[in-house]
Amino acid sequence: FGPLFRRQDGYARQVRMPEPPLLLCDRVVSLEAEPGSMGRGVIRTETDVTADAWYLHDGAMPAGIQIEAGQADLMLISYLGIDFFNRGERVYRLLGCKLRYEGTPPAPGETLHYDIAVDGHASAGPVRLFFFHYDCTVDGEPRLVVRDGQAGFFTDEELDTSAGVIWDAETAERRENPRLDPPERATRHTALSREQLRAFSEGRPWDCFGPGFERAKTHTRTPRIQGGKMLLLDRVDVLDHAGGPWGRGYLRATLDLSPDDWFFEGHFKNDPCMPGTLMFEGTLQAMAVYLASLGFTLRRDGWRFEVTRGDEIDIKCRGQATPRNRELVTEVFVEELVGGPEPVLYADVLCTVDGLKAFHARRVGLALRPAWPLDTLAELPDPPRRDGPVARTPEGFAFDHRSLLACAWGRPSEAFGPVYRRFDGPRHVARLPGPPYHFMSRVEAVDGPQGEVRPGTAVTIAYDVPPDAWYFAETPPLPGNGRRMPWCVLLEAVLQPCGWLASYVGSALTSDTDLYFRNLDGKAVIHAPVPPDAGSLRTRVRLLRSSSSGGMIVQAFAVRCEADAGPVLDLETVFGFFPAEALAHQVGLPVEPAHREALEAPPAGSRDLRAAPLGVEPADRLALLDRVSGFWPAGGAAGLGRIRVEMDVDPGQWFFRAHFMGDPVQPGSLGLEAMLRALESFAALAGLVRPGTPFEPMPAGSRPTWTYRGQVVPEDERVTVIVDVTRREEGPEGLLLEGSGVLWVDGRRIYEAAGLAVRAVAGGA
Repeated sequence: FGPLFRRQDGYARQVRMPEPPLLLCDRVVSLEAEPGSMGRGVIRTETDVTADAWYLHDGAMPAGIQIEAGQADLMLISYLGIDFFNRGERVYRLLGCKLRYEGTPPAPGETLHYDIAVDGHASAGPVRLFFFHYDCTVDGEPRLVVRDGQAGFFTDEELDTSAGVIWDAETAERRENPRLDPPERATRHTALSREQLRAFSEGRPWDCFGPGFERAKTHTRTPRIQGGKMLLLDRVDVLDHAGGPWGRGYLRATLDLSPDDWFFEGHFKNDPCMPGTLMFEGTLQAMAVYLASLGFTLRRDGWRFEVTRGDEIDIKCRGQATPRNRELVTEVFVEELVGGPEPVLYADVLCTVDGLKAFHARRVGLALRPAWPLDTLAELPDPPRRDGPVARTPEGFAFDHRSLLACAWGRPSEAFGPVYRRFDGPRHVARLPGPPYHFMSRVEAVDGPQGEVRPGTAVTIAYDVPPDAWYFAETPPLPGNGRRMPWCVLLEAVLQPCGWLASYVGSALTSDTDLYFRNLDGKAVIHAPVPPDAGSLRTRVRLLRSSSSGGMIVQAFAVRCEADAGPVLDLETVFGFFPAEALAHQVGLPVEPAHREALEAPPAGSRDLRAAPLGVEPADRLALLDRVSGFWPAGGAAGLGRIRVEMDVDPGQWFFRAHFMGDPVQPGSLGLEAMLRALESFAALAGLVRPGTPFEPMPAGSRPTWTYRGQVVPEDERVTVIVDVTRREEGPEGLLLEGSGVLWVDGRRIYEAAGLAVRAVAGGA
C-alpha cells in the first residue's frame, strides 16, 4: 500500500486477505479510494475459474466459494486505513448480508468480476463497523448479488462473550400453509455415519441411504455433495422427514473441529477462524443430504444441487469457530418441499459452535437442476483416430465428435444446435449411448433439412475403429491372433446413426410429451467381418417412412455399412418414440403354451458359468451369462438342441450407465449377443468343440432378424435366454451353428430373434 501504511507494519494481527488455498482473488482491476481516509471506496477484482481449480465440484464453483471469492472488501477496508485504529487489537468479522444468486454456477473458462463498494461506517462504543455491497458478474451477466453487508472489528474478549444469533426455531417466522410434497423414495435411515456421507460424496448414494437407492448405480454422474477436504459434515445425528419444531422435517449434523483443520491455516494470518462462507457451504451439504434422502436424485442422472436463483437469503453471523472449539453443529429446519420437474427444498439453517448459535440463514432454497457430465470432462473419451469431413448446418454448427458425445452426455443444444435448446432443461430427450458403448466419430454428410420429418433424409456417419478397442481385447482371438468385432458392437455402430437421424429430423420436437427411443425390429445381411485394422466404418442411413399415432412415433430406416475394404452389412430396421406410460405398460410378445413350457421346464444340465466357465466365454463386459439352467442336446423344434441360460439383473452393470443417461435400459444388442453366447455354450456343453475353441460371430452370409417388444430395466431381477439350434453344419472353415432365440425378463417374453450364427473356427484351440 506504500509508505503511508508503514505505521502498521509491526502489528501481528491486522485486516488481511486469506492465504492460499482460500485466497481466491486473482487480480485487482481498479481501486477507487483515498488511502487512510476511512471514507467510502470501490474495488474491482477478478477471479479466473480454471479447469484445475481445487474447489471445483462436478465442473462448477460451489456457492460458498463464490461468496468467498468476493473477499476484497478486506483489502478495501484495509486500504481505507482501518488498522490505523485497530492497532493490532481488533480483528475483522463478518456480521451478515443478504445474498441473491443469479444464473448458473461459475464454470471453468469463466472469469468472475466483483464490483465491491464500502458504503459507510459506524461506531458502537469502541466497536467500529462498516457497510458494503458487491455484484459478481460474468461477461456483464449477474451471478451473485450481495447487499446490506455488515462487518465489524472486535477484541478477543468481545468475540468470546458474544451472545450469538438471536433466533429460536420454536418462535421463528415460517411460511404458513407450506407446500410439502411427498418423497420419491425415502431412506429408512435416521442417522448417517462419516463413511455413509463419504459414500454419498463419492457418488455411491446406495451405500449412504441404503435399500431402494440402487437405481443410482446406473447414473453417468449422480448428484452428490463435495468430498475430500470440502466434505464439511462428519455425521448426521438426526434425520427425520416429519420432525423438527415445525413438524415439516429436520436434520442435525456435526463437524468435529480440530486445530489441524485446513481452513484455519491462513484464514487469517495470526487470527485463525473458520470462514462463514464454509459454514454456509456445510449447511448446503446438509440440505443436499436431506433432499437426496427423499429419493429426488434417483431419476435425475447428471443433475446437481444449486442454490435457487432470484431468492433473497438473509445471513447473520454472531459467533466464530476457532482452533479452540470442538464441534460445529448444523441444523436444517424444513419450511417447504416442492417436488415437480426441479425439486426444491426451502429451509432455515443454523450453525452452533460449542453451544453458541454462530450462524443463521433464513429461507435458503436448494434445488436439483439439470447439468451435463460432458461439461466436466477435461478430455473427450474415445477421441477420433482419423481425419474426415464434418457436416455442418447452414449456420455453421458442426456435427463433430463432441457433438456426438453430447447426444449421450451433453446438453441437447450442444448435440443438435439451437433447435434443441428447449430440451436444455428438465425435459427428457432421447439419448444415444455413451462410452464405452458409443460407436460414432463424426457426421460426414447429411442430405435433408434439419427439423423436418421428411422421408428420404439421409446421413453418413463414420466410426473410426480403434485397433486396441476394449471389445477386441475381451473376445478370444481367432487363429493367427485375428479378432473380430462382436456382433453387438457392429449392430450398435449401425443402429446409433438411426437414432441420430431420428433426432436430427426433429422427431421429438413434434411432441410436448417426453418421448423415449426404442428399436422395434430389424433384418440384416452380413457381408464381411470387421477386424481391428478395418479403418473406418461408414454407415449410410436413410429415413424410409414415419408415422404418428396415440402420442407415439414409428419410423423405418434403410442402412448400409461399409469399411475401407468394402461392404459390411445391409439392414432394414424400425424404431419408435414412446411416452413413459407406454413403456411401463408393455405386455411383451405373445406367449404360447410351448413358450411357457420352455421357460418353466425343470433344470437339466445346470452349470454355474461364473464358477465353472466352459472355456468359450469372453472377458469382462461381454461375459453376459451367469448360469445354464437347461441343456437339452436333442431339444428344440428342430431336434438339434436347446439351451436355457440366465443372467441376474444388477443396476450396477456397466451397460446401464452407458445406455442411456436418464433412461437406463439394457441394450437390445446385448440381448442378441447373449443368444450368440448361448449358442457357443451349447457347442461346448455338447462336446462339439474343445475348450478354448474360438468362435467367429455372425460370419459372412448370416441373415439375422429380431423383434423387441419390451425392455430390461434396473428394477428387473432375472433375464432368461432360450436358444434352439436350427442348423448345424461342418465345413472346411469349421463348425457352423445357427439358432433362434427368445429373451424373457421376470416372466415376460420380450425379444425374439432368428438367423443367429456362430462358427467354431478350424485350427483353434
